[in-house]
Amino acid sequence: MSDLWSPGSQQLVIWLLAPYIAAFLVALLPALCLPLILVCVLATALLGAWLLLDGAGQQLLLLQQYGVSLSFDRLAGWFLLLNGLVCLAVWIEGRRQGWDRTGWLLLLVLLGALNTSFLTTDLVSLYVSLEVVAISAFLLILKGRTARADWIALRYLLVSNTAMGLYLIGAALVYSQSGSFQFAALAALPPGAPLALVLVGLLTKSGVFLNGLWLPRTHAEAPAEVSALLSGVVVSAGALPLLRLEQFSTAVIALLTPIALASAALGVVYALVVDDAKRLLAWSTLAQMGLVILSPAAGGAMALSHGLAKAGLFLTARHWPSRSLQGWSGRPLAWNLQLPLWLGALSIAGVPPLIGFSAKKQLETALTPPLAWAVLLLSIGSVALYARLCRAPWDLSPRAPLSWGALLLSLPLLITGVAFSAGGLTADGLLKSVTVLLLGVVLDQSLERLRWRERISLPQLDRLPDLLGGLGLIGAGLVVAIRSGFLPLVTEGAL
Repeated sequence: MSDLWSPGSQQLVIWLLAPYIAAFLVALLPALCLPLILVCVLATALLGAWLLLDGAGQQLLLLQQYGVSLSFDRLAGWFLLLNGLVCLAVWIEGRRQGWDRTGWLLLLVLLGALNTSFLTTDLVSLYVSLEVVAISAFLLILKGRTARADWIALRYLLVSNTAMGLYLIGAALVYSQSGSFQFAALAALPPGAPLALVLVGLLTKSGVFLNGLWLPRTHAEAPAEVSALLSGVVVSAGALPLLRLEQFSTAVIALLTPIALASAALGVVYALVVDDAKRLLAWSTLAQMGLVILSPAAGGAMALSHGLAKAGLFLTARHWPSRSLQGWSGRPLAWNLQLPLWLGALSIAGVPPLIGFSAKKQLETALTPPLAWAVLLLSIGSVALYARLCRAPWDLSPRAPLSWGALLLSLPLLITGVAFSAGGLTADGLLKSVTVLLLGVVLDQSLERLRWRERISLPQLDRLPDLLGGLGLIGAGLVVAIRSGFLPLVTEGAL
């Protein structure tokens, strides 16, 4: 592990601090706003791409044993690349929407806090960075400038702070039992209350299962650019630490696997019946983040493919003729909105040669056969829910403005997909993708006949009492699973 004064370490620290310094300069010199943001987001994306291509990685320790520990590795590269590209797309769209200096300052702070959360491997530094992410996201949600957006923002902050309060208690217990705040120290402890409390906090941040029920209403009320940030990259700030803990401990994998699958199933089911298009995308995020945390071997690729696609979809939402899915097939949609919509939907559905295909193939390879079949069945549901959006007719003489941010995010879906699937696309893989696609379309058509005739409805789960109750329920469930002897059985099956 390198220290601050080793070769190359100082440059990495300067890069890590650059967004915060740029935010300070933006507050003093607004004229520097746009070039500073452009430099920071491009530097983030380039470092992420370099880590993916290099693969060697570097461990960095600041301020000695109890200071900040950072891991510049390939896993972090996926998320840094995602962060840079999504923030770049939001920068492009924010300029068109006339964001003020406060918005740009918050975007820079969010960029820096997300970078820190993707790199840190100690519990205290992660807590600080996640809290900065939450405050920045809260203030960005307020850009909706409505009373409902204000309440949703406050609700988001309340749930986030409650979850992170539990996380901080868990971190303190880890230190009292091990004398360290490192992820490795937590993984080395016997599974118990410290692990359960930390997981509750991270599951909430990553928007998984009952801990992620804040997603639907938050995305529905936030401005399109903020929804793109939240769903594209903010939820990944909690997912990457979960993947790192899974690398250290099979017990964490055993605890998270049923929660991840339940999240994927819950998100797909609700997205299939909801009437609001933005809520459909939000419930899909709940489902996809469950798949992201299923395996550390494929989690990075899954997060990149989902984040790029979902951010692009949300960026087009501002120009949709309506958010109501009833009668969606009768409302023409401009081709420049259809293009990112179709590419994003097909990538999440796992259609080659888009990056979503390579990511899902990597995920299925990393899982046991029963889990791989479960993911395959959930993929059919994902196709069905996105078929609801793709049934809108194409308008070849668009009246909607060109969404450059959404198009920018659509391009890497194809480029990275071709790069990672080169030589890996087989006849069996292609046949499986086509079969899943056809079954998903059939499922959507079958449900469409019932959806508006029978008025299918499901219980509301995203009210404030449900959100807070979900934290306690998942925390108690984790403790019960650990104490009941269920954990060793699942761990043996995972191995």
